[in-house]
Amino acid sequence: MPPSKPSKPATNVLEWLSQPLVGQPSALYWVNGPEDYLREQVLRKLRREVLDEGFAEFNHQVLRLAATSKPGLMLDALSELPMMTDRRLLELQNVHELPAKTADELNKMLQQEALHPGLIVALVGETPKSKSALWDLLRQKANVLTCDLEARQRSEFVAYCCTQHKLDLTNQQQQLVAERTAGSLRLITSAVERLALFAGETRQVSQSELDQMVHDSAEVQTWKLTSAVGEANVRKAYALLERLLKQEAAQSLLSYLNSYLLGLVQVLQLRPRLKTAAAIAKELPRRSEFQIKKSLEELGSWNETDLGNAFERLARADFRIKTGSDPLLVMQLLILQLCNRSGARR
Repeated sequence: MPPSKPSKPATNVLEWLSQPLVGQPSALYWVNGPEDYLREQVLRKLRREVLDEGFAEFNHQVLRLAATSKPGLMLDALSELPMMTDRRLLELQNVHELPAKTADELNKMLQQEALHPGLIVALVGETPKSKSALWDLLRQKANVLTCDLEARQRSEFVAYCCTQHKLDLTNQQQQLVAERTAGSLRLITSAVERLALFAGETRQVSQSELDQMVHDSAEVQTWKLTSAVGEANVRKAYALLERLLKQEAAQSLLSYLNSYLLGLVQVLQLRPRLKTAAAIAKELPRRSEFQIKKSLEELGSWNETDLGNAFERLARADFRIKTGSDPLLVMQLLILQLCNRSGARR
């Protein structure tokens, strides 16, 4: 069996987004990774820079694939010629859903010499469920854009947004924006847009102005609350709890805590078989690799007994609140119990 050809190095997605496409774009892109928002930005840039604005609607097609998709449908889309311009963009969404036989057919189609030289194909999807030569082709020939950011890269995304909106923030301010948005790319973009609009031509904001305009939303504070519980930091969790109870009902916080614990259980169950955060993220498409990595870190201070006890305590807290007990006192006791788990005392 001949050795497989080496894969092309993956493109740094933030660098790729920051720079204009020069010359002829790649004929083949593979857009993957768990960050939906980043994938949207990549595809938006391709549409903006590949297509002639006046004829974009005639030369842009999106096919949403499934396990039942017919090869003929893809062949028809690949065979269409550009209209009144030199380029055509075809997006093949959910390409990872294709069974091996259909993926092999697509692999052959993409290598046809008869394809128009102005055809740009963007395959969008995760690492496939099936084995096919298509995935070797993508690794070797495609411009691979993996839409995933490590925790440390969230500040880099803030810097990217600042460049796009002509805003000059200090490194410390960029870090604060990343922290106060809990690393959410959508929230980061929204925060930078507000700051840039306020700064105007000065391109700068003071620390007090940033504090007024970018503060922890209830969503972010809730994320920080579950993070504080994960760290077994009672003092931090209590401070967040008091602020949150002014904005959210206690039952809502119980629901968030329940979702947090369920997430830990899912990762705990998958960890022995899948080992890495990337592999687990493929099994849990609603959670990013960043979130999975955080769960893996936090599982160091949880054991199965702790998790079982935690669900029982959540149920008891829910009952007490519904039967008239003071929500703040009930939630404080719950937080204390969750943080005082046996795994966190080791």
